[in-house]
Amino acid sequence: MPRTNAPKPQALFAEAGLETNATSEAEPLSHQGSAPRRTREAVWTSLKPTGVGLREDTDARLTAAWEQTRLGLQETFEAAINAYCTKLKIPKTMKPDSDLKVPRNPDLVPGVPSEHATRKVVVRLTANTKARLVAGCKKEKMGGLDFVNDALNDYFDDLGIPDADDLRVPAEG
Repeated sequence: MPRTNAPKPQALFAEAGLETNATSEAEPLSHQGSAPRRTREAVWTSLKPTGVGLREDTDARLTAAWEQTRLGLQETFEAAINAYCTKLKIPKTMKPDSDLKVPRNPDLVPGVPSEHATRKVVVRLTANTKARLVAGCKKEKMGGLDFVNDALNDYFDDLGIPDADDLRVPAEG
């Protein structure tokens, strides 16, 4: 006896709430494309990475400030730079096309170690804060390293953070 192929089963669909004995064939899925994309931009992408050298004494005070305030690196830098720029009478809101290139310290020669040990950190700043930083550097005729360290130390003074020498615990002898 020859073998016959059994008929392929058909999907039965019934609309919710309706009783029906009618059968219908399922139609292929429509190709609507991929899932919708995120429309909100991540916040950090609008921030400008800024590399700065921190001197040892400033780094020690930064740690003490964090212990006191629990502000993160970005928040501390933003607050310090903006407070310092306000004291220098730099406008609070900079033009959107302001220069964002932080000048180098004119006294430092590339490849020659400075007299102060520094630790390189990268912090993401808002475009306005970075523009204020650049304007402050130009006004004071300073490089970014000196300006940021001065701004941070001034901010730490306002917070009442002791100098780095006072933070060091004397060695037991």
